[in-house]
Amino acid sequence: MSKKLGMVTIGQAPRDDLVEDFLVNLPSDVEIVQVGALDDLDLETITSQLSPRADEILYVTRLRDGSEVRVSKNKLIPLMQSKISYLDSICVDIIAILCSGEFPRFEAKTPIIYPDKVLKGVASSISYVGKVAVLIPNEKQVSYAYSKWNKYFRELEVIPISPYSSSTQDFIDAAKFINESKIGIIIMDCMGYKFSHRDVLKNVARNSRIITTRGVLARILTEIM
Repeated sequence: MSKKLGMVTIGQAPRDDLVEDFLVNLPSDVEIVQVGALDDLDLETITSQLSPRADEILYVTRLRDGSEVRVSKNKLIPLMQSKISYLDSICVDIIAILCSGEFPRFEAKTPIIYPDKVLKGVASSISYVGKVAVLIPNEKQVSYAYSKWNKYFRELEVIPISPYSSSTQDFIDAAKFINESKIGIIIMDCMGYKFSHRDVLKNVARNSRIITTRGVLARILTEIM
């Protein structure tokens, strides 16, 4: 009997650009059900009602047409709960949140996997005193990223680079900076970063170990499913 994996993006579904990286390792009989917190909203509504204020934490995501949007974390949470409740109601076996942002514990009978907690678990298991780079999607997230990650590593460099609007050359330039700065570990703290982005970094910053949000989530899903 096939199993159902519910995937919740903070943007709009489907996110086939993201899910294709998970299909490589998942069992062939797993059925994926995709939903998005912004599925029922148009761009005008998202911009007018969900845009973050200056004092709010912002998350960056992608709409169905591929465009990038910035949304308030607080305004996103009830929309996420609604989609999780839907997946819970159709009896999926596992729910995975497709975002590495920090979220409260959502209500559901179905087990929920939080990539943020998985990523932090990996980070907390590493004893390393050298330089660590954390990649994030937007420059307005820099302060938040430092507070999120400086409890795990002493020397931290936060690098804003969008997985949706940045070019390959942008990633090459970031990798050159990482290489020149002798940074030993790179954490790609966004589900939007593709394995191809990782490979660009790896080709330039060859001495750096790279941890991707997609990679750690894909492995734990493969283990569970």
